[in-house]
Amino acid sequence: MIHERDRQLTAVVEAAMAVEDIESAAIFVVSGDRTLQLVAASGIEGAPLDALKAAVLDPAHPIARSLVDDWPSFDVDPVNPGGPRLRSHLPFRNDLGDPAGVLAVAHDIALQQPQRELLIQLAERASRHV
Repeated sequence: MIHERDRQLTAVVEAAMAVEDIESAAIFVVSGDRTLQLVAASGIEGAPLDALKAAVLDPAHPIARSLVDDWPSFDVDPVNPGGPRLRSHLPFRNDLGDPAGVLAVAHDIALQQPQRELLIQLAERASRHV
């Protein structure tokens, strides 16, 4: 059974995939044990997705590090080779202002302002469902 939260966050990931030049998208949320848990993904599956889920458990991973940021990081070089050339991480907070999750996207070219604004709006939308 899919929970409403997961359904809403999956819709956010699908909307991120509709943003021009985005090749994959994933949402991780902070779990009860303060680790990041994957709740939705598109454009990435199998071994690459499994590797990403394991990698974000490391607090030094860029997705995990972005949780403490007050702003998104765009056009970041990936830690591991393979897949699209750049990554962008958009942290979001819960109603109390605590870190709640990250919208992570992969793309081959630098994102322009309209794309960035759409992704920021999607991260804000995600924050309403955690």
